[in-house]
Amino acid sequence: SGINAEYGVVYRRGYNQSSLQLFKMSVDKEFSIASIGTFRSCFLTKNGTPRQPSVCPYARGSVAVSHFNNPDHSLESLSDYSHVWLIFIFHENSDSKIKAKVCPPRLNGGKVGVFASRSPHRPNNIGMSLVQVERVENGTLFVTGADLIDGTPIIDIKPYIEYCDRPCSSPSCPDWISNPPSAPLTVDITHGAKQQIQVAPLRFLRSAAELEQCIRDVLVGDPRSVYRKRQGEVEFSFPVDAVDVRVQVGAEGGASVVDVRQTDFVRNLLLKNGA
Repeated sequence: SGINAEYGVVYRRGYNQSSLQLFKMSVDKEFSIASIGTFRSCFLTKNGTPRQPSVCPYARGSVAVSHFNNPDHSLESLSDYSHVWLIFIFHENSDSKIKAKVCPPRLNGGKVGVFASRSPHRPNNIGMSLVQVERVENGTLFVTGADLIDGTPIIDIKPYIEYCDRPCSSPSCPDWISNPPSAPLTVDITHGAKQQIQVAPLRFLRSAAELEQCIRDVLVGDPRSVYRKRQGEVEFSFPVDAVDVRVQVGAEGGASVVDVRQTDFVRNLLLKNGA
């Protein structure tokens, strides 16, 4: 048994040596989960992709259903809903050993149990994101507010239903969620970078204003890992839509966007992903 990122995954007791590992199950029964389509996204790598949905309202993406002979039939009436849950596989996880305790970025090095977090590194590498429906067209679902990278295998789509998905009582969460110990970055975009944004090529985003806001939304949450922050990383870059964004971090914790352009790195990613 094994995993095929395009056509499906098979789970069996224990771990497989495949780069897309099989996930440990508590029974000896085999489970088969087929990919229903591949997500196309304005985020091309893990680095720079929002850690939660709705962080970037302009973050657009789409999934063309490939599971049925008539995929448009499977999406019929879905446009009547405002939001849907996308169930997907964290297909780029590379960890071979899953830990019971993890370090969420918001805790700045503190640990919690893996099931008390949204960490992608889980016993079963399954994720779920609540996204807004933009439109349904020709067997393809278009959404906004996505936090998935390009090429993510989608295994299910479920409509958000307020009366049963919204808690009856007031929901609560730990203080480190609402008041994280790690301060958000302040974001500045240099005059030169703003000029580059005005003429930047776009794929999913629709205007220079949307690109600028998307860059700001990503940076406020500080896309650097805890390890990279501890190493004192002061310059990094990440791709958004069709451009590479280069950032410098000052001693006071501010992020300055100094360059926004389509580099060879981004061109190669787009070519690789067939964009």
